Amino acid sequence: MPFGSGDRAQLQQILDQLSRLATEVAAIKQQVADQQHTLDQIRHDTTGAINSGLADIRSVARDAMTRTIDLVGGPLTHVSSEIIALRSAVTQIDGQLRATASHPTAAPEPAPAADPEPPSHPVLGPDPEPVSDPDGGSETEAEPSTPDPAVLRAAAGIAHATVEAHRDTWAFLIQTAGNEQHFHIPGKVDDHEGFVSVRFSGPSLVAAITSLNHIAQTAANPVTQAIAGHIQQKITTAVQEIITRPSSDAEGKPVRIVIDDRAAFAEGAHTTTAD
Repeated sequence: MPFGSGDRAQLQQILDQLSRLATEVAAIKQQVADQQHTLDQIRHDTTGAINSGLADIRSVARDAMTRTIDLVGGPLTHVSSEIIALRSAVTQIDGQLRATASHPTAAPEPAPAADPEPPSHPVLGPDPEPVSDPDGGSETEAEPSTPDPAVLRAAAGIAHATVEAHRDTWAFLIQTAGNEQHFHIPGKVDDHEGFVSVRFSGPSLVAAITSLNHIAQTAANPVTQAIAGHIQQKITTAVQEIITRPSSDAEGKPVRIVIDDRAAFAEGAHTTTAD
């Protein structure tokens, strides 16, 4: 019995599905062919490197490692930076709790002397109490000063700046400013044997300057104060150069902040040997 119109329509649908399947199979075959071509090319490059010598093998391995770092290193660096920022937030909260717990609110211990009258001058000790001023009030802890608003405005206008420093210095900067609202952790960090190069935006520079300024003035550890103050000074100096010598066109020198101090070479310096 001849096919009816319904059978022909169903047959046409089946043919259309078979055509689509054939197209998909052809695409998969092309992908497999491309992958095979890539594998053949890698095999060819590797064979050529082996034939060329150990130096070429190292070059190919270095290139392969670079491609792997580009694909994997970015996300891992971002996750690592987020972890550092979270650790920094926990550390700061712990420091605030410790500072609150150690605030001199408890009553002072009685003096060992039998004289009931208080001494006419403050007694020095490991944890001295606040000294009263001549008007009868007590000295309060000075509020930390804020960075120059002109420097912050200039930093906010920077499209991007490259910060180059040791990996430990970069970790300190992340721990200090990582939890600031306007600090954006870069997704890619170029690491060359422990010396990193990171691209910063203007808002991130502003957050870094304010955070470092606060730590440099309030941290209990003098080493922490010194590190924070030095990094802040380096960033501020670069921003002040923009204020002093602003660029009027697109030919200005890109902002580059290098934290790698070293002594200048003295002319005429020489080594002496004993006779």
